[in-house]
Amino acid sequence: MNYLSRALAVASFANLLALPGAVTAHHSTSEYDQTILVDIEGTITKKFWRNPHVIFHIKTAEGEDWIIEGSSVSSQDRRGIGSDVINVGEIITVAGHVSTRRDNDMVMRHILLANGQELMLSGNSEPHWPDVQQLALISSAPTAEQIAEAEATADGLFRTWSWGRLEPGWWFFAGPDAFPLTHAALEKFATWNEYTENPQLECIPPGMPLTMGNPYPIEFVKQDENTIVMHAHEFDVTRVIHLNAIADPSVEESIMGHSVGRWEDENILVVDTANINYPYFNRVGISSGPNLTVHERFILDDEANTLQYFITITDPWALTEPYTKELLWIWTPGKQLGTYGCEVSEVYAQ
Repeated sequence: MNYLSRALAVASFANLLALPGAVTAHHSTSEYDQTILVDIEGTITKKFWRNPHVIFHIKTAEGEDWIIEGSSVSSQDRRGIGSDVINVGEIITVAGHVSTRRDNDMVMRHILLANGQELMLSGNSEPHWPDVQQLALISSAPTAEQIAEAEATADGLFRTWSWGRLEPGWWFFAGPDAFPLTHAALEKFATWNEYTENPQLECIPPGMPLTMGNPYPIEFVKQDENTIVMHAHEFDVTRVIHLNAIADPSVEESIMGHSVGRWEDENILVVDTANINYPYFNRVGISSGPNLTVHERFILDDEANTLQYFITITDPWALTEPYTKELLWIWTPGKQLGTYGCEVSEVYAQ
């Protein structure tokens, strides 16, 4: 299947935005006025609690229908926010940022729940209603058995790694100013429609290289002496790295491409990937060209329980020069990869 053709033919679907301070994002935040926090009170009439994002409708006393958007279920789960915290038929007040492009659309930051408690959806924000009780959140933690098993089976690279970003924001969510783009790439970006051409909104998994920027756990498994399999929580992606092999231009193109790796030493894995067929190299519509290649270095620090990551993206069509970025993963014993289970929502239909 040609994923470029499929992604560019995606049916119209409304946008997804991560909650401020949360660790997921699938497209631009530019349409929301971040300078003003607006309160909307109403009755919940629809709820969608699935990846890639939480959405619900509320109807105000004046009869207005509002679409309220949030981050992924995965993000909510990791903060201890379950699906039963908000239910159809309840009256709530939502404080958030209103879209400047679409009527009655908001990304939520705070919710005054039906029980009178405030749910703060950004971990680093101040209470919006300081006179009410804050809903206590208990994030899920590994059990003693899970921790013991993880510590017993961890073997260098081969374990589950959690996101440990080095700076605010993520390269895969950056706009065109963050990249050394060619004129052709800038022209194509200018015509991109973030509501109809975003593959992730249709649950089409991200390909290389942008899948390596996902803010969720990844797991490396040693399949055999010549094969490493990487599993990613986000979109349940699987990637294969072939050791002791050579690049083969005849290999069929795929969204993950053909990855060839080698151990520089026992703690450094070097991987080169080509034969990539995916339309974008980030989440907000910056296109990739036909000859995109990716060079990666995974550097394990066993004492610090960290995995340092360097990526270099070379794309003669899209980039005037190679683009490099450094990321970090952290080992938390017992942390589970989990499943993503993406589902396209029809909740936008009024």
